[in-house]
Amino acid sequence: MLHAPMRRVLSVLLALGVTGTAFAGFRERPAAVRPSVPSSLPPSEMTWLGGAFDSRRRFRLAPPPTLSMIGRYQRPWENHTPEWRAFFDGRYGFERSPVPLLAWRLGDSFEPLSLPVVVARPCPRWKAPRPLAVARFSAESEYLSLFDCDGAIAPDVIDRLSALARSPDAPRPALPLPDAPQSDTPGEWLPGLKLLDPRLVWVLGEIQEAFPGRTVVIMSGYRPHAHSSFHQRGKALDLYVQGIPNEDLFARCRGLRDVGCGYYPNNRFVHIDVRSFGSAKAMWIDISQPGAPSKYVDGWPGVLAPGEGWLGASGERG
Repeated sequence: MLHAPMRRVLSVLLALGVTGTAFAGFRERPAAVRPSVPSSLPPSEMTWLGGAFDSRRRFRLAPPPTLSMIGRYQRPWENHTPEWRAFFDGRYGFERSPVPLLAWRLGDSFEPLSLPVVVARPCPRWKAPRPLAVARFSAESEYLSLFDCDGAIAPDVIDRLSALARSPDAPRPALPLPDAPQSDTPGEWLPGLKLLDPRLVWVLGEIQEAFPGRTVVIMSGYRPHAHSSFHQRGKALDLYVQGIPNEDLFARCRGLRDVGCGYYPNNRFVHIDVRSFGSAKAMWIDISQPGAPSKYVDGWPGVLAPGEGWLGASGERG
């Protein structure tokens, strides 16, 4: 049985389409073996990847190797790393083993171009993240696995969440979203739809962990006419969790870093937005009635003690 490091080396060699005799560090043989090239593709630095796509292999972006070890021993705010960055490398980092340094030995042949992609492998059932039920106020809903086996954002999650958080008057788009923007409004991907900030996926993951098995209902997301608002920038959601008091949801929001939290005792939702790294926490209480101008207070019984409601260093509410 092959050990895990050797299996990983062999998988790299197979992906490149080259046997081990072509690389330094392996036993030399008299004749070099050229990589197999699919007949439908001209030889190039990208042939190995194109051939793999032709054979219907699934790929995903490889994670950057910078945070996997540091994240095991230091809290994110101690290493000057935004907290939301940690989930891009998995909750506890990726398993890594030393890999032999490969050198090209096929002379004038095209050397495969190194790209940050890896073969997407099936996720074991015991390790697969549980899906989160996310609904839109108009009764649309999705069951979404927010993250993959390694803890990175799962494919098409941004598309589906952005569709649920689109402007109230925008029609439901076809999924997946197009590869390029198709809107005349700068910043929009489709008319009335803006791609959400990926950190909102992290926020939803934290909510799912705090309230497992509950449905998250998005009351408002992207609002194109909300000038100087996090909603206009695709960085905010007004939401509630079915069966959970908004006081508990607001308390969980307060525990997140670089996040703004708004509590609305006379409305159905809690406002949550994501802010730049190192931002002071922003918390506020708005006691206005639905549709009325905002009316802020500096505290609320059972939610914030008097004087705790404030704007934070950025001076921005949601």
